[in-house]
Amino acid sequence: MATLYVVATPIGNLQDLSPRAAEVLTRAPVVAAESLKRTRKLLSHLGLGGKRLISCREVNRRRAVAEVLEALAGGQDVALVSDAGTPGLSDPGAAVVQAVARLGHRVSPVAGPSALAAALSVSGLRQAPLVFLGFLPAKAGPRKKLLAQAGATGWSLALFEAPHRLGDTARDLLEVLGDRDLVLARELSKVHEEVVHTTCAGLARRVQDLESKGEITLVIGPGQAEGTSEPELERLLRDGLAQGLEAPSALARRVAAATSFSREEVYQRLLAIKEEEKELSEVSGAEEKGKSQQRELAVTNSLGLHARAAAKVTETVARFACSVVLVKDGVEADASSVLSILTLDAPQGSSLMVQARGPQAGKALDALEQLFADLFGEGS
Repeated sequence: MATLYVVATPIGNLQDLSPRAAEVLTRAPVVAAESLKRTRKLLSHLGLGGKRLISCREVNRRRAVAEVLEALAGGQDVALVSDAGTPGLSDPGAAVVQAVARLGHRVSPVAGPSALAAALSVSGLRQAPLVFLGFLPAKAGPRKKLLAQAGATGWSLALFEAPHRLGDTARDLLEVLGDRDLVLARELSKVHEEVVHTTCAGLARRVQDLESKGEITLVIGPGQAEGTSEPELERLLRDGLAQGLEAPSALARRVAAATSFSREEVYQRLLAIKEEEKELSEVSGAEEKGKSQQRELAVTNSLGLHARAAAKVTETVARFACSVVLVKDGVEADASSVLSILTLDAPQGSSLMVQARGPQAGKALDALEQLFADLFGEGS
């Protein structure tokens, strides 16, 4: 079976091209490239010619997908490359990978340079959990709305930005997120490489003194989660217990640091949850494995299942003794995890199936149905 190779290429220094990437580019008869000009230079550097090149840009991604699928169906391996770095990270390559995978063709990563990974490695900031925003919207309104949604999680953020929009973005970061720690990484691995450790306020003050050219990656440190509630505290503790990777004291210390609750409050609630789970397993363990219910819910709020909506779902299901799964287009998501929910493509106007299993499955479905009907608070 023919293979789509997702090939990471240098973000600046050509010596960062891995021997395996060079070997794949040499062997693959077809190369799908975001920039034909830059790819021709790279192939010329490797002494390669006679390759069939497929233009894979945002404006022609549908045609690119069709041509890649045609080549694979004909038994030809295809190497997918972006302008620079790892394909699929905020570029048209993601559409190609998705279409190829859906049709059952083999997809293989050829790991290597990534501006995102490089910037994170020199940031020194907490990197998990992390929200990657790609390129921010060009217009101020949508840009601020996206920053507000991501910032509400309290997690670290990473994003790409064009040089000519850096000033506007710097002001919006300070206005929406406050004065968080920030690292600017520009022209990584190139001659004019620049890594600046500052804050949102510092970036807004000195943006005019920075070089107004070159590819930019910003990493913003964690903030305070917006309105950390008791249901959210309970969800964090239950998630930690389910993972089983930390002692109770370590789990309480970590959760307290990420919320507005004291360590003693967190530890006492943790002990109460452990006791509840013990009693529940003794009384209704068999029942929890048996009964399963499902219900179809319509997504009618304006932004679909975005970060805040996902957080409200997790808060809701944490109140009930059951497991809940969201299903959309064959993709399943754990309703107790914001990150899992965000993997679903559920915009306004779509619908999804909710499946609940356990003694309080019906009550959980009723509460979720009410949450969806209330538009996640938009109508209040």
